This record gives sequence, structure tokens and C-alpha cells, in this order.
Amino acid sequence: MTRLNLAVPRPDRRAQVRAILTGSVPNLVQWFNLYVYATFAPYFRTEFFDPDSPDSLVWVYALFAVTFLVRPLGSWIFGRLADTGGRERALVTAVTLMSAASLVLAATPTERVIGVWAAVILVVVSVVQGVAAGGGYAAAAVLLSESGTRGRRGFFSSFQGATIVGGLVLAQGLLLVLLLAGDRADVAAWGWRVAFAASGLAGLVSLWWARSARRSARTAPKGGASTMSELFRGYWRPLLWVILLTAGGSAAFYTATVTVPYLIRETFFADGGAAAERASTGLVLAAFVILMLMQPLGGALSDRIGRKPLLVVFGVGGVLGAGALVTAAARVTSPAAVFAVLVLAFAVLTCYLSVNGIAKAEVFPAHIRTLGVGFGYAVSNSLFGGTAPLMFHATGGGVGFIVYLTVLLAVTAGAAIAMRGGVGTVLDAPPGATAPKP
Repeated sequence: MTRLNLAVPRPDRRAQVRAILTGSVPNLVQWFNLYVYATFAPYFRTEFFDPDSPDSLVWVYALFAVTFLVRPLGSWIFGRLADTGGRERALVTAVTLMSAASLVLAATPTERVIGVWAAVILVVVSVVQGVAAGGGYAAAAVLLSESGTRGRRGFFSSFQGATIVGGLVLAQGLLLVLLLAGDRADVAAWGWRVAFAASGLAGLVSLWWARSARRSARTAPKGGASTMSELFRGYWRPLLWVILLTAGGSAAFYTATVTVPYLIRETFFADGGAAAERASTGLVLAAFVILMLMQPLGGALSDRIGRKPLLVVFGVGGVLGAGALVTAAARVTSPAAVFAVLVLAFAVLTCYLSVNGIAKAEVFPAHIRTLGVGFGYAVSNSLFGGTAPLMFHATGGGVGFIVYLTVLLAVTAGAAIAMRGGVGTVLDAPPGATAPKP
């Protein structure tokens, strides 16, 4: 793909900031809701399943995996909505659904009160949040990619990654506050309810942003509604490429942001008790803040050198370092060493997280862009992303899991190497231009 020689209009800074906020704030709320579940799962597991069962954590993470299995359905529903009715409308609707489900979970009686019905409610909430997450990802990715100006689209789209990590920061920060206010038993007894209520109420913010988002008419593409048959028939090659690119990236992301923090907390807790658990949570939170701040830097760099070099660095670096990251998280107890390992791993992860959204958006035309990005992402994410924490716990986190993760990263590395890279993008082209095939 070559540079497109187009005139560059003087950017409207205020409009750019509003565009970033319009896509970022609802996305932040959505991922805050999702990661409250992942972060607090080790604490509320005994409230929904038999406290005496040794498999309660496996069951909780199995339901976390369910949120991914239904994401293709959400990507289809909200992808069509975004491609015909506007990206902002689809994003805000998905976030509102996600937040409502969190509020339901915050008020759900425990297993000791209503028996198996507690687990049933948890299953329903997981399905609803999975559908919402499947639609919200692509809507945010496409909205931010299309909102950017020529030469700055990577920077704009990177705020999707920044707000995904921002949701993690909020969830981890809330956990730290609750651990400082009490202890592990308090978080297991009532702290998780506070967390779900806070994330659900944060959905009200997305409603406020919905009132200020007046750009749907301009971002909704002209033409007929996108369909799955058209996607499979006319765009199966870019769809397959998105699936392959997402496989290792998604598995690595959830390993680094869900499984690794869990391992660090458990290692520190076993070594030093409650005080060490608080310290490890603060350490992970600080590392997540750095990861969040890295995203715009990665996006801006991609505007200068292209998306491909960053994705290749991620794929190759992941293959070489995935095993070391998982092993270090389970064994290293030096705070300085753990923090250094996390920051290094997050620097490699940024090479994927900051640019994967726009890299996927650039291979589809506007009228089917959200459906293509969303469905490809959702299929791969459901197979390899949300199942990563479950695979870790089900396999005991040994060599088998490391081999599994490394193979997926090799698949992503291959997709990145096969990519037709460049700095120019079809998003800068005049209306009617076709997207390049990856």
C-alpha cells in the first residue's frame, strides 16, 4: 500500500478532541464493566458456587469464557446497527446493555440464599455482557479510525486500546481501594457488590455522551445494510486475516491482563499475607497505568512507520517471551523484578494493542467495516481470548499452556508478516475507493 497524495486540511483541534472522547468514554465504561468481573472473580466465586468446591474458580472463569463465546452474535447485531445507523449509536447501546447487566449482578442474592439460581443469573449476565462486548469493540475501533485525520489515524484509533486498559486500571484501582478498606474476606463478602454497582452506574456517563454525540448521520455509510452472506462471499480473505491476527493477540492480552495479575497476587499473598496482596495489587495497577499511557505512543509511531512493523515486533516478541512472562509471574517475588517484567511485556503488547483496531478497519470498505472487524475479532476472541484464563486454570498453568499460547502467537506473527503494510490508508481515500487486501 502506497502513500495517498491527498491534500491535508487544517485540523480542527476541538473537533478532534471531541471525536476521541465520543469514542473513548463509552468504550472505557464498557471495559470497566467487563474487567470488574475478571478482576473480582477470585473473590466472588464462593458467593455463586458451592464454597467447598475446589472447582469454583474454574467455573467462574468458564462463565467469563462464555462472554466470549456469544461475542460473534453481538458483533452481528451491533455491526449491522453501526454500519446502517451510526457508530456512536451502536457503541452507546452496547455499553448501556453492559452496565445494566452489572447492576443486576450487584443485587443478585448469593448461592447460600437462592441456591443454584445464583449461578443461573450469573450465566444470563455473562451472556448479555458478552453480546454487548461483541458489538462495542468494533464500533469503537471503527469510530475512532474514521474520526482521525490523514497521518493521525493510528494515534486516534490507539485510544481504543488506551480505554480498554483504562477499564483495567479502574477495576484494579477499585480492588486496591477495597483491600485497603478491608481485607480479602471483606472483598469476598461485599466488596465485589460495590465494584459491580460502581461499574454499572458508570454506564450513566455513556448516556450523557450519547446526548452530545451528533455525528451519527455523518458516520453512517451510505448504501444498503451489510449482511453476513456478503461478508463471507466478498470479503472472506480479509475476514480470515483478522481472525488469524487476533488469535495470538487476544490470547496474549488476556493472559497478560487477567492471568498474570492473578498469579502475581497469589504469589505475593502466599509469601507475605494481606499486606503483600495489597502491595502486589498496587504494583499491577501502576504497570497498567504505564500500559495505558503507551497506547497513544504506539499509535503515533504507526502513523510514521506503518502498522506492520509494530505487529511483527509483537508477534515475534510474544513467541520468544510468552513462556518467560508466565513463569516469572508465578515464581518471582521481588517487586522491582516483577514490575520490570510487566513493563517489558506491556511494551511488546502495545505493539499489538495500539494498532490492531485500525489495521483491521483498513481492510474493509465503509459499508461493511464494522461487521467485518467485529465478527472477525469476535470469532477469534471467543476461541482464543476469553478462554485463555480458563485454559490456564484447567491445565494447571504448566508447559502445556505455554506451548498453546506460543503457537497462537506464532499464528499472529505469520499474519503480521503477510500483511501488506504502509503508512497510507484507504480511510484517507476518496469515497468509493476499495480497501487493500491484507
